[in-house]
Amino acid sequence: MLLHERIKRLIEAISYQVYEKEEIFRLSMLALLGEESIFLLGKPGIAKSLISRRLKFAIRGGQNFEYLMSKFSTPEEIYGPIDLKQLKEGKYVRVLDGYLPTAHVGFLDEIWKAGPSIQNTLLTIINEKIFRNGGEDIRVPLKLLISASNELPAEGEGLEALFDRFIIRFIAKPLTKEENFVQLLDGESSLSVDVDQELQISVDELEAWRKQIKQIRMGKNTLDFIHYFRNKILRETNGTAYISDRRWKKISGLMKTSAFFNGRLETDIPDLFVIPYCIWDDEEQEQTYSKIFFDAFLEQFGIEWRQKKSELTSQLDVLYDEVNQVETQLLRITPFENPFRGKLQGMYYLIEFNDGTPDQRCCMISAAEWNKAAGLPSEEFDVTLYFGPDINKNPVGQKTVRIKAATSAQVTFVNEGRKYNLANDNPAEFNNKMLELNQQIREIEQEVRDVSAEMIKEYKKYKSMPCIFFEDVFAEYMAIAFDSQQKASSTASNEETEG
Repeated sequence: MLLHERIKRLIEAISYQVYEKEEIFRLSMLALLGEESIFLLGKPGIAKSLISRRLKFAIRGGQNFEYLMSKFSTPEEIYGPIDLKQLKEGKYVRVLDGYLPTAHVGFLDEIWKAGPSIQNTLLTIINEKIFRNGGEDIRVPLKLLISASNELPAEGEGLEALFDRFIIRFIAKPLTKEENFVQLLDGESSLSVDVDQELQISVDELEAWRKQIKQIRMGKNTLDFIHYFRNKILRETNGTAYISDRRWKKISGLMKTSAFFNGRLETDIPDLFVIPYCIWDDEEQEQTYSKIFFDAFLEQFGIEWRQKKSELTSQLDVLYDEVNQVETQLLRITPFENPFRGKLQGMYYLIEFNDGTPDQRCCMISAAEWNKAAGLPSEEFDVTLYFGPDINKNPVGQKTVRIKAATSAQVTFVNEGRKYNLANDNPAEFNNKMLELNQQIREIEQEVRDVSAEMIKEYKKYKSMPCIFFEDVFAEYMAIAFDSQQKASSTASNEETEG
């Protein structure tokens, strides 16, 4: 089993029956594999603590620690009580078992209520993965720290340094889909989950992977995009957006982690999508900076193809307008009143039908039916056509045919796939001009098809790249970048059907 397949299946296993939280699980798994921390902003009761409890099952023999902070919380509640026996011997040592310093996954709810004594120690644990206990530095096994709150840290309370250490930020929301809400009420959301041991990660594997991740390089296209995005966000915020060099270093680490677990030797386009989760400090920034990021992405990827296609479609619009002008100025469909020696009563038009037998050379359509079809060119109609050898002779038969107006003077026989002109009073000049315009239209339409084919080819190339941590948003924006939304929708629908 390939590594990216294993991690994808592991995410699916630990998120089993936790609805509309796939994005949080993917980001949390990325943070775990990159040994970074994640902050969840959201109201109580939307499964934030459940996520941390589930994530411990990603690690073989994993332990988690969780605690709801208050302004009265003490270091003993987080880092363990003082060992009284050793205290009598003059040693200030904590009993660590069962507390944060021995956990692989930690969850601290209402993190901003923590006092300075808790914060300072937490900074050391996050930064250095070290806990100082009785004068001894102990390497902590913590792989992932999740914090949560229903509010952002207040300004002026010295929380900026702690907030800065939570590299990934995510706004968690309640369920939105009715069917998932019904499943929540009717089913079970267990705190534990059975995970195949073959999928679970050992601590030794994590250590080995960390060394390999350091060998991953930043790809040129991702570096070029980051330079472009940094300049763009400064321009569009009038220089107020601030993303520290340290944060960019952390972001690059997460990009390399994403690349490694997706089987790449250097970062590539899919790995860029971690950026919007790492650059905001408040909800307004989250919206503004995300929009700037995605705008920048569309300005850098697929833009040449979209511009070329747009130019061609604009040329087609001009030609279609010319067709309308020619029809208005030169086209006067010839009316025939009571044709076929009066056997047909009313006004009719002559279709220049040249595919039939000599007895069917003259093909008539009711003016009323044609005007209806011409007025609704996107619709198909079943009409009665009348045939005869000559307009001044008796008809020899009639036939119901499905038609569609190709232009105001050209009919499409839908089932046969053939087009025919309607006789008009100024055929030579009109036909010559229409032939010229139709030839230009056909040539440009072929160019549009060629460009669209190349865009779909590029889209498929990128769509085939593994992207286990950002697969939904990556697929969405690659489809937009290469004007392949319909293709993406069809692919997603097929995947759901197969699933």
